[in-house]
Amino acid sequence: MPHARGPSRSDVRAPPQHGACVVTAAEVLGRALADLADRGHATPCQGRRRDRWTSADATDREWAAAVCVGLDCAVLVECGAAADEHDEKHHVWAGVDRTPPLPTKKRTTREGATR
Repeated sequence: MPHARGPSRSDVRAPPQHGACVVTAAEVLGRALADLADRGHATPCQGRRRDRWTSADATDREWAAAVCVGLDCAVLVECGAAADEHDEKHHVWAGVDRTPPLPTKKRTTREGATR
């Protein structure tokens, strides 16, 4: 599907409030994605390689993050706001890999000292 530009970063404002009803960042993202779909467009994370955004492989996630930023994704700002709102700690959101790095194993020598 063709890539479509959404609102520019300067067009995105805080979610509107209607009385006691607050529109969440996740709802704003959902609406933006639905709007793109209605126009026949999709974001890269919805394409045939969508599994890379949630891959266990750090190289796949690095590729996905670069695609988000490199293509200037139409919902980059909304995606980041939704991830922040839900305190996402894993996967690629708005061009950022939020997955914590795996702990590195310390190597020991024959004498038992660590390097």
